Amino acid sequence: MKTKMTMGVGESVQACYTVICGFFLNAYLLEVACLDPNYVGTIQLIQGLFDAFNDPFIGTMSDRTRTRWGRRRPWLLFAAAPLGACYFGIWNTLGEESSDRMKFLYYLCMYMGISIGITCIQVQVGALVPELTLDYDERTSLSVYRLGIGNTIALVAVMIHSFIVTTFNDDGRIDVGYQLSGAIFGSWIAIAAWTTFWNIEEKFNPDLEEKDEQLSTLDGLKIVFQNKAFLIVVGIYLAGPTAVVLVQTNILLYCKYILGNEDLVDYIIGIVQGMALIVLPLWNFIGQKYGKKMSYYIGGTILCISLASLYWVEKETTALVVSCFIGSCLGIPYMIPYSMLPDVIEEDELKTGKRREGVYFGFFTIFLKLSVTIALSFTNFALSAAGYVKPSSTCGVGLTDEEMEAAAALPDTQPDKVISVMRFMVGPCPALFFILAMFMVWLFPISRESHAENAEIIKRERNRRSIQLEGRKAEELAKMMKVDSNGSGGIGGDLDIDNNQL
Repeated sequence: MKTKMTMGVGESVQACYTVICGFFLNAYLLEVACLDPNYVGTIQLIQGLFDAFNDPFIGTMSDRTRTRWGRRRPWLLFAAAPLGACYFGIWNTLGEESSDRMKFLYYLCMYMGISIGITCIQVQVGALVPELTLDYDERTSLSVYRLGIGNTIALVAVMIHSFIVTTFNDDGRIDVGYQLSGAIFGSWIAIAAWTTFWNIEEKFNPDLEEKDEQLSTLDGLKIVFQNKAFLIVVGIYLAGPTAVVLVQTNILLYCKYILGNEDLVDYIIGIVQGMALIVLPLWNFIGQKYGKKMSYYIGGTILCISLASLYWVEKETTALVVSCFIGSCLGIPYMIPYSMLPDVIEEDELKTGKRREGVYFGFFTIFLKLSVTIALSFTNFALSAAGYVKPSSTCGVGLTDEEMEAAAALPDTQPDKVISVMRFMVGPCPALFFILAMFMVWLFPISRESHAENAEIIKRERNRRSIQLEGRKAEELAKMMKVDSNGSGGIGGDLDIDNNQL
């Protein structure tokens, strides 16, 4: 239980970042930092391409790491503080005198720093899962606990963040609210990573692995993309979270400009995250009784219907009811692919005799970030093309204080084309992504039965390697004792020769 709770704390690093930034960062950059949508979309695109390099690179490097703390834990120790600092930095606004280009460069640097830090943490947390248990159902349980605890912490975090921002917004200082929240949760991110470092014991034994040349990042790329089962899981993980992020990214703007109540987002976040936690044990039961595929079919169908209906929603009450259904299935697009991936890693071990968790989780983590990249870039470019207008209430550059107060008293509005884009991004578009994800689940080749066979073979192979290792150690010890025995005579002989020569 301690291990499961610790993994949950480790998961909260990405969970807090994903939930808070998923719901608030895009709107913050547009309506508080006052960046042009094209700049925001470009930041997301560059950062996503940058992730495509650093994720597999860090995954491969973690596989090569050998320290007295293990190969995963040092990354948790040293990445925590820089990640927390960059997280704080991205929630700081630059002054009105700063140009859009200066803002663009600043937020791009902060975002890339977060990208590296999140990768260093999340790849290690994910790569530890296959080493902690071999049992098929226990892995599902571990994923449930990890996501449950991580999401609980994230729910508390996003509610605190929302409260802080709303409080300062009422005083007309919303930028200070974001800054304070960034400081609080930047600190928490570092503390959570360090907590995982101190409380997880790695079970990896490098002596049981085949001694072979280290893999380059390119070699790792070839290995994972030759694994059909891995490509299918990647497809599932790319489609599902992309749908979720599309909703997260646009829900604040949806509440403000379509439902006419920006504060409604606080209730929607609470309902969605709360329902996700309440129903998580039920999904654990369904997964263990009916399997991972059936769980995804059920949850994916509910999500498709619920999300598609948001296109026509006009009333706040209806939006809250739909949020309940969405929240009840929110864990599915994350829990199921994460519980499938260890099965894929073991199938690879069965074929190659090597465990490459870091490589697989490094590439796997790319696709969560790429889903964010796709959603945010597409959203911002679409908003710009539709004619998005910066709100005068927060971005009225050049206005006097009296004019700013007058602008703040009036509701911000957007053109009809922008409203249509927001509706599509929250409703039909994510529903289509879930249909694609369910098709990929249908293609996944590893069943409960085939996994059980693989696990038994791997267990026997590890026992064989352990016996061979003990045999090699015994042989080496015998050789050392023989050398010591011969060595004493050899020294005496050398002394006799020297004396005769003298």
